[in-house]
Amino acid sequence: MDSVKSVLRIIEAVAISPEIGVSDLSRQLQQPKTTVQRGLMTLHEAGWIRPTNEPRRRWKITSKLFMLSRSAETEARLRRAALPIMQALRDETQETTHLMVREERHLVLIERVDSPLALRTVRDLGSRSPLHTSANGKAFLAHLTAREQEDYLAGKLTALTENSKIDPDLIRKDITQIRRLGYATNIGELDLHVHAVAAAVMNQDGRPVAALSISCPSSRLPIEKMPFFGEKVIAAARAVSQRLAV
Repeated sequence: MDSVKSVLRIIEAVAISPEIGVSDLSRQLQQPKTTVQRGLMTLHEAGWIRPTNEPRRRWKITSKLFMLSRSAETEARLRRAALPIMQALRDETQETTHLMVREERHLVLIERVDSPLALRTVRDLGSRSPLHTSANGKAFLAHLTAREQEDYLAGKLTALTENSKIDPDLIRKDITQIRRLGYATNIGELDLHVHAVAAAVMNQDGRPVAALSISCPSSRLPIEKMPFFGEKVIAAARAVSQRLAV
């Protein structure tokens, strides 16, 4: 843990200095030069900092930190745009609403508005689910390009319940249906006794940036009720997309 703290202090110091060398960092952080040098090399190998081209090596941050900052800002803006719409959707349906964004082969839960009912679904913020096992994930996957879909399907497809689909052809059929209906469903594929419907949130370029869902115990969302909830999440996702476009 001490080594992690040391590396974080180094990147903070480099970030606020236009260019800085090992000696200056050592004095500023009150750490031995060898410790600072190891931290610098670790950050360099990870792509967070780079040396200047001067004869005396000095260090500066790369665009990776800037991109991380931009990503956090984008996520915060997305949450602000979605939250009132998610609350209205929860109030209308009395069910939990989720907002998720992509992280490689998973979607990550970044916002949740809980159902007021005693029996409800509960997932922790920050929890992840594979694209092919959740309604949110399938809604997002369905709006990627064909190449991106095939790249995902070529990877490992893990079953989380007995209802999870891991046959690429079955998932392709789901994708076709999602694009036709405008919403995705999850029938016990992520959690055995949980059903969900979801729709993708799109940016101005027609790319998915998130997915919004209604999630509840399977007893309250039978298959015949899914089209009704599907229209609700389509309208909510579209409203979020419109707020992002402003």
